[in-house]
Amino acid sequence: MPHHVPTSGACPLCHFGMDSTSHALFSCRAVKACWKETIFWRFLKQVRHMEVLDIAQWMKEKLTRMEFEFFAIRAYAIWSERLKKVHDSDSRNVVANVDWCEPLLRDFQEARKLLTYSRSLEPTNSPKTWIAPPLNHLRLDVDAAYNETSGSFAIGGVVRNDEGQPMLAFGKKITKPQSVLLAELTAIAEGLLLVQDHHLQLNQICSDSLLAVQAVTRPEEDFSYAGTFATDIRRLMCNHNSVTLSHVMRSANKVAHSLASFAISSSSSFVWMPGNFLLWVVNLVILDLDII
Repeated sequence: MPHHVPTSGACPLCHFGMDSTSHALFSCRAVKACWKETIFWRFLKQVRHMEVLDIAQWMKEKLTRMEFEFFAIRAYAIWSERLKKVHDSDSRNVVANVDWCEPLLRDFQEARKLLTYSRSLEPTNSPKTWIAPPLNHLRLDVDAAYNETSGSFAIGGVVRNDEGQPMLAFGKKITKPQSVLLAELTAIAEGLLLVQDHHLQLNQICSDSLLAVQAVTRPEEDFSYAGTFATDIRRLMCNHNSVTLSHVMRSANKVAHSLASFAISSSSSFVWMPGNFLLWVVNLVILDLDII
């Protein structure tokens, strides 16, 4: 058939039973393996002949909200992979890998938490311009950047004193993290390690990722998907007396963001100290000072 118009109502993958959305997502022999190893299978076995909307309602009543979200995103992944195989000449291993849906779900949950926290904060709580630390104090600003075209992630940061002068700047590419949150936490952790290696004593750490700040400063919250990053950062912070981690707006974190963006296109990692800063970094720092 030159236009790939089906001539039968049978499932094009398992060729067993009439094709329908319910069959395609739950009953088809080619997709059952994607459900059998999950907590959802014991419920799906009871509703295999129901329509999709009825199955969704049934599962919503049986599952917690987080479990139902995972169920929905997994169904979406199965549908996406199935469509690819229906139009392929080789339909073996129909949906052998739908694990890519898990990072997608984590990103969705992180975005929702970020929106919730953002709504709960007063605008004045997060500075919109860079503010120098108190006398004889050092401030570390960090950020993570992502290039959508290349799929590359990088982190960057800068340490400045109470006069706004840069004491250290860094940037490096990182292996693609499972989520944007982990990239932001990596920026904080790497910044702390680098400062420690250069024997600098920090007083402030700032990031424009509200969720990353919350993951570290609110251990009582459920940030299990952040892994051990938040715990490691709290441990590293203990090496600095009374250091604080706080959220700032992107406009107050421009230098760190520029360093992370530069690191994406850089051929190697870099660490700059006074005396070898590039001119554009010095200019960025000067323009970033909150001069009234």
